[in-house]
This record gives sequence, structure tokens and C-alpha cells, in this order.
Amino acid sequence: MSDSAPPRRGQRALRIAALVVLGVGSLVVRVACEGGAELDAAAAAQRTGDLDDEIIHLGRALRWRLPGASTDEIAIARLLEIGSAVQDADPALALVAYREIRSALLGSRSLDVPHADVLQDVDDRIATLMSTGDADLAVRTAELREASEASRVGVTIAALAWIAWVVVSARFLLRGIDARGRLVPGVGTRWGLAALVMLVAWLVAWRSA
Repeated sequence: MSDSAPPRRGQRALRIAALVVLGVGSLVVRVACEGGAELDAAAAAQRTGDLDDEIIHLGRALRWRLPGASTDEIAIARLLEIGSAVQDADPALALVAYREIRSALLGSRSLDVPHADVLQDVDDRIATLMSTGDADLAVRTAELREASEASRVGVTIAALAWIAWVVVSARFLLRGIDARGRLVPGVGTRWGLAALVMLVAWLVAWRSA
């Protein structure tokens, strides 16, 4: 029995790793497909001259951000192009384009703000369009900066809660379940409850971020 336990435990660990890889892979494929579809929809709107619809799809494409992909960069470049083109003739539409970039970047569920330099530039453009003078410009710029920095607190808490859930869940699967797939009395219950608590904490923090 003692000779067969280590191989079974190793096989269980491999199954867990395979499930994690499968889950992450599926998520990556979905993000890439959704982002590409939104860029295609934005291109179709551009051909018909529907700027409002194009901005909406570009914002959605930016939200389907995938590290290593160029979807977000393409969306940002086009939104900045639209904002610059209509800034004098239609300031309200320019604000919509700039705010779409801002909300998408701040809504990213990561520990840092992606494209922080772009966010700063967009904040300056928004403040300029909304201000009525130099003093008002300084106030609005400071308000936008403060809001951008404060938005990271909830994301950080959510990230820490997710890490804790992953660690506790791994402990539950490796120590709380025996080689035959049965719950280990005491140990399994404690780790299972801890994993449930961490999952709830992560979901709450995620929705509040």
C-alpha cells in the first residue's frame, strides 16, 4: 500500500495540472476570439462611417486584453485617432472616445494599470476638454489622477484573495483527498472549508474591484 501511494498521488497532481492548463488555455482562446471579433465589428462600423458604433466595439476589444496580443494596442490607437480627429468639431464625441479608453484600462483586473502612459495622456485630454480655464484644468487633472490610483486598491485585494484561494485549493486537493479520491477526515474538511471561504472572498473582492 505504501509503495502504491506515491504514484497515485503523483498521478492526481498531473491530472490537476492538466485541468489547470486546459482551463487557462480555453480562457486564452476565448479572449483572443472575442477581441478579434470586436475589432472586426469596429472595422465594419468604420467602413459605414458609424463612429458611435465603432467606439463601442473598440472599447469592447480593448477590454478583451490578452498579454502578448496586439488587440488592445490597435483599439487604443484607433480610439485616439478618432478623438484627435473630432476634438475640435465634436468635443463630446472625443470625450466618449477618450473615456472609453480610460474606463477599459481602469477596468482591467490586474495589479497594475496596463498602458499607464496612455492613461495619463487620456486623463490630460479629458481634463483639457472639460476645463474652463487653467485653474479648473489643474483641479480636473488632479481628480482624474486620484481616481486612477484609488481604483487599484480593490484589484489588489481581489488578486491576493485569488492567490489565497488557489493555494488553499491545491492543499485541499493534495492533502484533503486520499489516493482513492475520498475525503480525509478532519484535514479534508478544514482545507475544504478554507477553500470555500477563500472562493467567496475572491468573488466578493472581484465584484467590488
